[in-house]
Amino acid sequence: MSSTHPVIDLHAHWFPPSTLEILGRRTEAPRIGARDGGLAIWRAGAGAGTGGAFPLGPQWHDIDRRLAHLDQAGIVHQLLSWPTTLGVDAALPADATRDLWSAWNDDTAALIRRHPDRFSAVAALSTSDIGWSVRELERAHGTLGLIGGVLPVNGFFSRASAEQFRPLLEAAQAHRSHLYLHTGFANPAITGQPPDILHGDNDGIRWVIDNGFHFASAVATLAFTDFLDPFPDVAIQIAMLGGSALGALAAEQAEVSPRIAIGPLRRHFRQIWLDTGAAGSGTAAVAAAIRVLGAERIVFGSDYAPLADAVPTLERVCAATATDPDSQDAVLFGNARALLARHGHLPASLSWLKEHIS
Repeated sequence: MSSTHPVIDLHAHWFPPSTLEILGRRTEAPRIGARDGGLAIWRAGAGAGTGGAFPLGPQWHDIDRRLAHLDQAGIVHQLLSWPTTLGVDAALPADATRDLWSAWNDDTAALIRRHPDRFSAVAALSTSDIGWSVRELERAHGTLGLIGGVLPVNGFFSRASAEQFRPLLEAAQAHRSHLYLHTGFANPAITGQPPDILHGDNDGIRWVIDNGFHFASAVATLAFTDFLDPFPDVAIQIAMLGGSALGALAAEQAEVSPRIAIGPLRRHFRQIWLDTGAAGSGTAAVAAAIRVLGAERIVFGSDYAPLADAVPTLERVCAATATDPDSQDAVLFGNARALLARHGHLPASLSWLKEHIS
């Protein structure tokens, strides 16, 4: 491990017992069941590909195992979120998911009460019932102690799709929410999303390309339209380095293009942070995003649970910032510390650092 200071991880997932129970009752995908001596989830709907089983190792639900791994990796705090990658919200109507989201939020809040120094979380929300999500976001802030919500990035693929979330953004503005945009499709009730393409060859690399396009398109929606103007106090975290740095590199090209007048680039990202989750953790991509946007816009994310080991991602981020200790500190710790402190979620064990938050 090459990091010499504490690390805060803003991209991690988990399943409480309620998730295993509710999805375990289902007989059709999306469902959780036994496979090869462990658990797996069978996916359905947009983004599910051919619908094969996705393995769920014990790190998804075993908190003692997770805490031991975080200690070994030097990660002092994690922000937990529902994994929108799995497409449950995209595959099912609101009536079939509201209990799942409510239970996940309740159980996650209980976990945070047990381990306030180690975990914060954003709420699971519905994209098929925006009115319910507005109320659930209010409950998340008002009674559960969560700091915002997670939404699938393809809900912000276009200005037209983003507009359908305006009531939720209005509630988020009132609470200065932390909204996390993660891999996946919104429910088909949200129009203006990208096409769901099933490729006949090279699925892995084509998924990386498609995923980059999806995330970079959300960057274009949020950084380069006036959609966020009424919501200046909402912090937007976009996973996977906003499309493996494609969003940042496209923005840089727009800045230097004589045909595109975007003005100073970095002002467009003043309320947007990009994380280093699994599809955005390449050393060159991290370095490029830092060069274009500045280290202050990048936060560390391990993608723990889908990835059983946070250390390789951490090592790549350390390698990308090895020649600049200030940037490394900002990406691994300082930026996340400031974002958590906005909601009073600075871990008590780190409270002595609060006076240094700008």
